[in-house]
Amino acid sequence: MLTTNPIQMNTIGVLIAIMFLVSIAGVLGWMLHVPKETERTRIAAQAVRSVSQMRRTLVPLLGANDLNDRVVALAAQITQYRDGYIELLAVVNVPFMLPLNARLEEDEDRARELLDRAEEIVKRHTNKLTKRILKARQTGIAIVREAEEQPIDMILIASSPTHTHGSTCPLDPTVEYVLKNAPCEVLMLSSGQTTTIPQRREETKESPMIAKSA
Repeated sequence: MLTTNPIQMNTIGVLIAIMFLVSIAGVLGWMLHVPKETERTRIAAQAVRSVSQMRRTLVPLLGANDLNDRVVALAAQITQYRDGYIELLAVVNVPFMLPLNARLEEDEDRARELLDRAEEIVKRHTNKLTKRILKARQTGIAIVREAEEQPIDMILIASSPTHTHGSTCPLDPTVEYVLKNAPCEVLMLSSGQTTTIPQRREETKESPMIAKSA
């Protein structure tokens, strides 16, 4: 006659079972736990989302110098890591006494050289770019209008001190106009001079980059 023995529970077995259940419950609790959102985490998440949406960058080329090259390189790197698109823009200033479609061969050749120089820098990082030459009466107005007409998320621009009438202007008037009137975010790279524009921004030698929100 066969007999069966009842399951015998011992202390070690009970402890192992309890530890197993506790570990399972802990893993499930960790997986299902949603951290409480604080004001700080909400602001951080909002900032990350806002920046991640900036995929199309406009880079106005204001001159052939090291600062402009650095701006182009920075824009190219941002575009590369964000899988975005970059537009290089050169503006030919047409005097008021001439029609806008007037031929200015020397200025147009210089604009093409700027675009080719910038394109060479950009293509070290990405091939997603376009080049444009615009003729306008004023460079700042042309840049702002381009940002309005194209789906531009951010303007990245360089500012070097300008010399007019024997005095030095720490902020390029074209850049100042763009900062005040652009319909999108503006990021400015300066050569490090201290500049203050009322109610707009502060620039210091330790922080040569300025951002402006639309």
